[in-house]
Amino acid sequence: MGANASALNQDALANQYQLINYVSNSIYIRRLVSQKRRRLLVGGYDLDMSYITPRILAMSFPAERMKAIYRNPMWEVKDVLEMRHRGHYKVYNLCIEEDYDPSHFNGRVERFPFDDNHVPHLPLVKEFCESVHSWLSSDPKNIVVIHCMAGKGRTGLMVCSYLVYTGMLAEEALQLYADKRTTNNLGVTIPSQRRYVDYWQKSLSFPNDCPPDVNVPEPSSRVLQQIRIYDAKNVQTIFFVLSEMQEVPGERYRPSTHKCKNYCSRKVKDVDIDSFGQFYTFIKEEDTSEQEKSDEESCLDCCFDKTLQVTGDIRVTFYEKNLGGRLFYACFNTAFIENNSLQFSILQLDKVGSKAKAIAGPEFRVELHFGPAESNLNQSVSDPSDGCNVSSEGGDC
Repeated sequence: MGANASALNQDALANQYQLINYVSNSIYIRRLVSQKRRRLLVGGYDLDMSYITPRILAMSFPAERMKAIYRNPMWEVKDVLEMRHRGHYKVYNLCIEEDYDPSHFNGRVERFPFDDNHVPHLPLVKEFCESVHSWLSSDPKNIVVIHCMAGKGRTGLMVCSYLVYTGMLAEEALQLYADKRTTNNLGVTIPSQRRYVDYWQKSLSFPNDCPPDVNVPEPSSRVLQQIRIYDAKNVQTIFFVLSEMQEVPGERYRPSTHKCKNYCSRKVKDVDIDSFGQFYTFIKEEDTSEQEKSDEESCLDCCFDKTLQVTGDIRVTFYEKNLGGRLFYACFNTAFIENNSLQFSILQLDKVGSKAKAIAGPEFRVELHFGPAESNLNQSVSDPSDGCNVSSEGGDC
């Protein structure tokens, strides 16, 4: 009997050791994954969760099974919410890539999905803010819990949008989120996501305090005439893909669908006998043409022969070559284009990698030029199989 008892005690100790080792390793991994996001220590739990205000919680995805090793474990999140806000919390899931059973949170879950590292369409922001405001207004004890996958970019965009909805300026909201959610003051870092918080602010007016009047612009169509990249070094062409969000009837999620792809290339000026006279006249023009000539030589261009009409929420993604790695991208809404052009410096582009930094000169920027707003937009939109006049390698815009 003594030997059996000793064996059982050894097994129990081994199991306890394994449990302690598992928990310790899991917490270490979760802290490693959460990086500089602030964590909440409560009730013996260590969660990737932060109070942005006393009534707004931001967190990473509440995971089950193996993913709970490096994300917030679902059962721990539920325990903390029940412990602190029983009957008074509602969870908002912003992920398109993953979902869970709402019964985990007593059915109080609402989903407003959009793509990772991307932006939502403004009507989705409006619906989200109205839902949050309705829940918080129904009881002073109510709180909201907002998450995406990592609980940072998409979460920050929507948290800040709601703070703006309550009367805060966009920059103030973004700074508050950065302070409360991170230890390094880097909250919403993707420029396009910050841009959309600013768009949202421009869509609001506060004639009678809160809630504000929401004036989301109607979808505005513009004709894209040219994409120009300035001061790109050691590269002859940059491939791009232009996508447009498409409404899906009955769905909140709007997928980005391919609209156009082609190359921005350097212009090659072939001078033959017949054009020599024109070329001679060109070089005899005033001195300011020297700067223009320098700009031309350092630029990569795509000019559209066919009418390319774009509407609403647009993403332009640039690649080093057709099947090469992504360099950067930018998102914008056509209703907010001013003076028929958009300009993005290297700091205003999203997910700029080391390869992009290597080709970017000190004056590097991307410009998109559009036709006037009063242009006739009833022209036939270019067929995707038609090419632009830029690259002999072709394209489809």
